[in-house]
Amino acid sequence: MFRNYLKVVWRNLSKNKLYSFINIAGLSVGIACCVLIFLYVQYELSYDKYNVKAGQIYRLTEVLHLPDGNNERAVTSPPMAPKLQANFPEVLKSVRISYSGRYLSYEKKKIPSSHIMYADSAFFDIFTFPMISGSPQKALVNPYSIVLTESMAKKYFGAVSPLGKIMQLSDTIPLTITGVVKDVPINSHFSFDCILSRSTINALSQNQPETEWFNNNYYTYLLLPANCDYHALENKFSSFVRKEMADEIKSSGLYYDLKLQPLLNIHLRSNLNSEINPNGDITYVYIFSAAAFLILLIACINFINLSTAKSVTRAKEIGLRKVIGANRFQLVVQFLGESLLFTVIATVISVVLIQIGLPYFNSFTGRSLTLFRGNAGIVFLFAAIIFLAGFLAGIYPALLMSSFSPVQALKGPAKYEWRDIFLRKGLVVFQFTVAIILIAGAGLVYKQLQFIQNQKIGLNKDQVIEVPIPPSQSLQKDILLQQFQETPNVVNASLTSFSFKEPVSRIATLPEGFADNQVNSYNSIFVDQNFVPTFQIPLAAGRNFSTAFPTDSNEAFIINEAAVKAFRWKNDQAAIGKNIDWGLGKKGKVIGVVKDFNYTSLHDNVKPLIIQILPEGYSFIALRVNATGLPQTIAALSSKWKELIPDESFQYSFLDDDFAALYQSEQNLQRVLGLFTVLSVFIACLGLFGLAAFTIRQRFKEIGIRKVIGASTFSIVSLISKDFLKLVVISFLIAAPVAWFGVNKWLQNFAYQVSISW
Repeated sequence: MFRNYLKVVWRNLSKNKLYSFINIAGLSVGIACCVLIFLYVQYELSYDKYNVKAGQIYRLTEVLHLPDGNNERAVTSPPMAPKLQANFPEVLKSVRISYSGRYLSYEKKKIPSSHIMYADSAFFDIFTFPMISGSPQKALVNPYSIVLTESMAKKYFGAVSPLGKIMQLSDTIPLTITGVVKDVPINSHFSFDCILSRSTINALSQNQPETEWFNNNYYTYLLLPANCDYHALENKFSSFVRKEMADEIKSSGLYYDLKLQPLLNIHLRSNLNSEINPNGDITYVYIFSAAAFLILLIACINFINLSTAKSVTRAKEIGLRKVIGANRFQLVVQFLGESLLFTVIATVISVVLIQIGLPYFNSFTGRSLTLFRGNAGIVFLFAAIIFLAGFLAGIYPALLMSSFSPVQALKGPAKYEWRDIFLRKGLVVFQFTVAIILIAGAGLVYKQLQFIQNQKIGLNKDQVIEVPIPPSQSLQKDILLQQFQETPNVVNASLTSFSFKEPVSRIATLPEGFADNQVNSYNSIFVDQNFVPTFQIPLAAGRNFSTAFPTDSNEAFIINEAAVKAFRWKNDQAAIGKNIDWGLGKKGKVIGVVKDFNYTSLHDNVKPLIIQILPEGYSFIALRVNATGLPQTIAALSSKWKELIPDESFQYSFLDDDFAALYQSEQNLQRVLGLFTVLSVFIACLGLFGLAAFTIRQRFKEIGIRKVIGASTFSIVSLISKDFLKLVVISFLIAAPVAWFGVNKWLQNFAYQVSISW
């Protein structure tokens, strides 16, 4: 009997080629989308799961309460970890990590672009980084110890064991290599090339006690017992820390609340200030998952609609089977079997489509996903899709066709009840509702990104090149600046800490007019005298920094208009001459006010900003260049760089590209949503085409009679299209408010947003 079913299925498939093509093509594309998104979601959810104790690891974060609001950030102060571990038995282990801007060298050769991390000795007790050589319990105990990653060890030592060899930190501090660990997995929320023992910091500071509660530059991780009620522990931590820093709270008026973040929540559910790396967004995971599921559902709806429509032509077959003894269960099994066979064929084709499309999908999402390599669960996913999609697409047509009366079926074409027709039309409406929502969503996301790119941000970001200064070359920055300024086509050049690629420093500051216990935290950037003209930022009042005023280096500040308002000064002109007590021991007066400019992304309004000269804070050289002869200009800059710094590679970026990169996740959303929109419309139109073709075939005689009596081609097309166009109009009326609501909610993430037109 099973063999007979297969024969019937194959005959139907080969006999109705158009019907078969539409079903298989739609299901193939739907399954391919579903699997691609599964790979993406699986990757996003895998962050930090390589840690054996991932479920017990929590990151300590803080909420700093300021006079004008709260500052939620991922960093904490150095006393917190040891104090909490000593006073709370729930804290089994703790580790503090931080990153160094210094450089490494070996045998007098500088090692460029090393990602150096400091960590406490408990690092390997908490995180899972398999050690190739050395002892994880001892590697980070002693001062001046360093552990290398496998790739760094191979790069600089080859096949020779590096254990016991001496490297230098900043050319002067000897470091003993005590271990080599496996490279950091790419699905980790932090990374490093090497780890220095944190006791090195203590040794360099001559073991001075760490009591600075407001020195927030460490990432603190705690190992807690399994199934710990970490929310209850947060309240205990906050109360304890407030008691410990009672004197600091009294003098400054600032205090903390402490929070605990599960390690597995950091990548997708954390967007605090001072994050180690930009994180993902769980919202986009939900959007992509919903889009993939809906596309697969649209493909299944095609199958349902075409199967039910085509069942008219199979009425006699069903009637004959019932007459010779087939029961309803057998018929249901037969038609479900047909559906499953279609799904199997579509799945095989989808594997080919995935392999072809995966490189493009990776370029869209910025990931390196693979289909089968290292992914044992993918086979189970395909099996689940075959079963679910085959069952979902086939169950209703199977129940419908098996319900035909044998007498009616043998007499003539089967008659549908109104609910069957209503369901089929309802499914078409659903298909196009989804397609229209995706069209509107993708279009408005694109429009918002275009709006952002063309928005005036208060500085001229065009034709500005930024060159990062390696930590190993900080003493060369003035010579580099001078050499670059002499390059043809360089209009202006400046040393600065400002870049869209780097977070802005936030420093405790006391402006004139505030009491000593009203200290607040404000954004600061460090610049030289050429910053304002290089970035072409207009002045609202006062003057720019100038070499004609030697005291500018130590006693002058420039602020933006937002800072004038935040400091409650009367106006821009009144701000000139006001005093500022800056948090790192610098006191001076305001000499100028610049117009507000967006120095972070357009997700936020312009915040108060303090600009000052601070040479030790410079990390970039900004160059304004002429548009003509750009390749020659970059070649000349590269040549001068190699003359001065042959050990470091010349790296640069354009400021407008860095600004665009702030919206990488939105760009990924727009690309993937655009791709899914095209596919959803393609699948929905395939189904509509199939229904229209089937309708024309059913009304073939009617169309012939109408043409004989004089009907035009246009009138016949209008007659047949009328019913389908009604369904599309209904879909639009349903989709429009849904799309408006969804996009409007997404736009709330931007302080500057496009208006949603009709």
